[in-house]
Amino acid sequence: MADIVLRVGSRTEQGVRPNNEDCYVVDLDHNLFLVADGMGGQERGEMASGMAAEIIPKIVGDLLAKCVCADMAVRDALAEANLAIIDAGRSQPAGRRMGTTTVLALHHDQKCYVAGVGDSRAYVIRGDVVEQLTVDHSVAQALVLSGALTPEEARHSPYQHVLHKFLGCTNMVEGAEVIPFSPQPGDRLLLGSDGLTNHISDEDMREGARRFKDPQEWADVLVKLALSRGSRDNVTCVVIAFDGV
Repeated sequence: MADIVLRVGSRTEQGVRPNNEDCYVVDLDHNLFLVADGMGGQERGEMASGMAAEIIPKIVGDLLAKCVCADMAVRDALAEANLAIIDAGRSQPAGRRMGTTTVLALHHDQKCYVAGVGDSRAYVIRGDVVEQLTVDHSVAQALVLSGALTPEEARHSPYQHVLHKFLGCTNMVEGAEVIPFSPQPGDRLLLGSDGLTNHISDEDMREGARRFKDPQEWADVLVKLALSRGSRDNVTCVVIAFDGV
């Protein structure tokens, strides 16, 4: 397998929101990358996404040091973060849930492990092929999977942003699905909050991956593009470039 060098770009913008509940991690010690989009309003959302950003890299690093396999390390870290956020939310007023979406990627032993909870997304761009690796855990997407809505109807559904799975969810029975893939030289992996991904297209990703060789430059352009197209949410992304040696 060809040796690969990782280069990373990242950007977050508050946008028109009164505060930024998004958070991201670029952990080059463990090659772990994460985007979290907090829910619950102001301090609660910021606390939840901040907890995810603090807890998950630490647990993944600890488990990898104990030779736990990478996919299990990712699953266990998400489960621990979920329990910690639930516990922290017990002090919040009744009816004001605290939670966060999270999408992460771990590059370990020449493979990449991706997992998502909520509606922050991961895309891999390989040549002209754009593949969404994660599944949105929204009620609208669940209705698409059941055949009750078409994908087009789901985009305009009031349930598009109603999540049934996120960190801080007390009834999350199934843990996160971990998607492994073997990166190839030239691949680009994009992690983004919905404030970004709701406003960019597959063609934007194809064109951007070709045009911008510097992942930081591309991350800056993507965030500015989402804001210019009317995103009214916080906008955050991490771009990982897998380059040949």
